[in-house]
Amino acid sequence: MQASQAIVDAFLALSTDEARELFARIHDAASAAEITYQDDDGVTQVVPILARPRIVRREREAYFHRVCFDLDRAIERLAPLYLHDDRVRALLPFTEREDRWLRDVLVAVGDQPQTVIARLDANADFTNEEWDRQFHFFETNTVGVGGMYYAPKVAEILTEIVLPVLRRRVPDLALEPQLDPRKLLLDRLVVHANRIGRPRASTAFVQEAGLVGGPNEMPHLVTYFLEHSLLAVLVDPRELVIRDGDLFAGDLPIDIVYREGEIGMFIGMEDEGGDLAGLKLAFVRNQVVSSFAGDFDHKSTFEVLTTPELASHFTQAQQQIFHRHVLWTRMLRETRTTNPEGEDIDLLPWLRRNKDRLVLKPNRSFGGWGIVVGPHVDLAQWDDALAAAFAPEAVELGGWVAQQYVDVRVEEFPVLGESGVSLEEMYVVCGFFATDRGLATLGRASKRRVVNVGQKGGLTGILVSP
Repeated sequence: MQASQAIVDAFLALSTDEARELFARIHDAASAAEITYQDDDGVTQVVPILARPRIVRREREAYFHRVCFDLDRAIERLAPLYLHDDRVRALLPFTEREDRWLRDVLVAVGDQPQTVIARLDANADFTNEEWDRQFHFFETNTVGVGGMYYAPKVAEILTEIVLPVLRRRVPDLALEPQLDPRKLLLDRLVVHANRIGRPRASTAFVQEAGLVGGPNEMPHLVTYFLEHSLLAVLVDPRELVIRDGDLFAGDLPIDIVYREGEIGMFIGMEDEGGDLAGLKLAFVRNQVVSSFAGDFDHKSTFEVLTTPELASHFTQAQQQIFHRHVLWTRMLRETRTTNPEGEDIDLLPWLRRNKDRLVLKPNRSFGGWGIVVGPHVDLAQWDDALAAAFAPEAVELGGWVAQQYVDVRVEEFPVLGESGVSLEEMYVVCGFFATDRGLATLGRASKRRVVNVGQKGGLTGILVSP
């Protein structure tokens, strides 16, 4: 807490000229590192980097790591549960075509280990005395997750550009970056490759060619792998081919496929005449990461985790994590269920009466689209959102969920104005990457309650203090 206040004071003490130079250097470094976002019109812009780092103490980082790692392992359990438990299957809606893909692959893979690379988005307070009680997960991201490149580059920019300036006024400031999520990814893919008998671990990073919109980190991940002496290539999924019974991308034999798209995207490619035989073979041979368990990133996943009668599928430690840190979530439908206090309720009337405790979200969307925050809309708007969630087209796209509302963390960040530095409040969230090797974090901030880079947000660097 004292270090955070000293950092704020150091920013406020900067002269206008010093501040302009510092903020310009941050922007130029972000541009040079290609920390960019492309909007739906194809216009690419540099993503703003907030100049003040967020600071997590080492022992608190260890707690976040343990919780996130255990939650990841629970998510990997969802694939076999989908096959064998009708109650779980009902809460994780797929189209008929998607279901066929899933069943074909999951039956072929059998009991082989599932590997999921996840970013768990959460509300996390690093400084409050009740930081562990205010740690809540919003959703999971388990296919081609964003931030693997951005998170370490933002931390690098703050370490190299901002910290030297701050240390002129706070000489004993001891901060360092977290682990690099690219290294965590590399290690995880190598481990999976060894498990399936392919220790060479040559990797195809699969991304649909010609996509417009969003971040574009895959080429940077390929570069990182090549710099660390692992064979890697960026390919469209239709460019994976079968030759002599094995998988190739061009002339490179492929051991591991790291994918960006979900199976719905691949089905769309098939409908347009694309040949996905190579990718399907990779799935069947358990060469794909995230495995098919990654497609269970519906927001309704949290209903599986927060429904008492499904808890026996998970370990006692995981159940404790669900109870403390996973937000109560229910798919919108006519049903009897339990509320956040464990009381039996008739869901739909209860949702209408408890607007101010809830958020509505499209079950299978991303990028912050469509979220309705109950405390910040009137009852008529809430009723309209509930009605829209039951429209046939909404149900066809996977339906909607209601989730327990929590106040998103607000922090002050230095911003540059004409007269120098001032402080501005912003909402902040974290995306946690956890493996057995450690933890990395993507920090995001926005003036809007729905914090997302696609919703005009920015990035915050997460640095660790002793």
